[in-house]
Amino acid sequence: MIKFFRKIRKKLLQENRFSKYLLYAIGEIILVVIGILIALQVSNFNEQRKQQEQAIQLKKALQSELKADIELMNLDLEYIEKELDLSNSLAKRLSSATATSDTLIQIVRHEYRTGFNGSRTLDKTTFNSLESTGKINLLKNEIANEIQKYYRDRDLFIGVNNTNVDIYYNLLESFMLKFPDDSSAITGPLQDVYWQSVDTKALNSMFNGLLTCRLFNLNVRKQILNKSLEKTQNLINQLD
Repeated sequence: MIKFFRKIRKKLLQENRFSKYLLYAIGEIILVVIGILIALQVSNFNEQRKQQEQAIQLKKALQSELKADIELMNLDLEYIEKELDLSNSLAKRLSSATATSDTLIQIVRHEYRTGFNGSRTLDKTTFNSLESTGKINLLKNEIANEIQKYYRDRDLFIGVNNTNVDIYYNLLESFMLKFPDDSSAITGPLQDVYWQSVDTKALNSMFNGLLTCRLFNLNVRKQILNKSLEKTQNLINQLD
């Protein structure tokens, strides 16, 4: 097309028809401008398509990560349910009208499991990558805001769990120093002599606080996990 205009322009110049030559020159410029605009539009379209495809892949990666997190949270819930059953059964036995000091000593020395699994740190690899690279801006503002809120809430929940665990283990440390169980380094006759003269009032008071803290800890974790499961599934659905 440009060669065609050049031939006409040359002919018009040879024939000394300047006004028509000027019109053709303007037409040629307009064609070039239109060509540039079309090229820019095609380039922008291709860039938008690449960004859309990239956003789809990022959402799929995030969904995959969240689904793996759900599996871990369900495992944690199974563990917590078992620990709650065990701790509640101990509390029920000690609250029974037939409970004695021997019941308390039996539980503390031989049955009570002092520790428990801490909260899992769930995977944030994809989210951290989205944040650090700025690629979260490839997603729509609404979903990007939901993702950021979800991870803020999850970090808050984990922080609450960790604080509760610290409180429990501080109580446990004081308790174990005064009332060592069968997992302590010294066992045998010396331990038997110690427990025969143990201060059962102090033991009952401290163990009651420890067991209460443990039950509180487990119940809070259960509530948090159930909320996290619901929020995680909702986010997965929004990413579809």
